[in-house]
Amino acid sequence: MRLQFLQLLLAALGSTACTSEPAGIPFYIISNGETPSLGRPGLTPIGKQRAESCIPAIFSGLNIGLIITCTVDRDGEEGLNCAAANETAVPLATALGINISTCATGDGADDDCPNNTLQNFRKNSNQSVLFVWDSTDMEDLIENVDTDAGLDNDQLALHPDLIVTVNPNDLENAGLTSMNCTGIDGTA
Repeated sequence: MRLQFLQLLLAALGSTACTSEPAGIPFYIISNGETPSLGRPGLTPIGKQRAESCIPAIFSGLNIGLIITCTVDRDGEEGLNCAAANETAVPLATALGINISTCATGDGADDDCPNNTLQNFRKNSNQSVLFVWDSTDMEDLIENVDTDAGLDNDQLALHPDLIVTVNPNDLENAGLTSMNCTGIDGTA
C-alpha cells in the first residue's frame, strides 16, 4: 500500500513538473508598426491600423502573458523607434489586460535585460512572451535573446508585418511569417 502511494505521488509530481514547465512555449518578436518618414515620431495611419486592429486579432489567441518593449537610450541616439514600438504594443496590452515591461537600448544598457526579463517571467508562468522592438535595433534584440537563427535583420527592420516565432527548445531555427493584416499586407 505504501509503495503504491509513493508511486502515485511520484507520478503526480512528474506530471505536474511536465505541465508547468514553460521551456517549450514559444515567444514572439515583432517590430514597431509603420512610422512616418524623416524620423518624425509616432505611427502612420497604417501603423496605427496594424497596432489597433491587426496585432490584437493575431496575438490575443496566443496566450501572451507579457509584452516587452524597448526604451530610447539616454543620449537619444539609439532606440529611436522605441516610442513607436510602445505605441504598437499598447492596444494589445490593453486588450489582454497586461502590463508592458521595458528594456533600455544603446550604450550602457543592460544587454541581458531582454533575456533576463523573458527567463524571469517563464519561472512563474506558462504563457508566451511578445517582444515589440525598435525596427532599427532588431539585430541587438535577436542577439540578446540568444536566437540568431540565421534571421535577416535588415528584412526584419524593413517589414513591420513579420512575426518571428522562437521555440526555446530550438533557438537556432526561428519561424518567420507575415501578419497578413487585411487591407495592409499583401499575400505572403
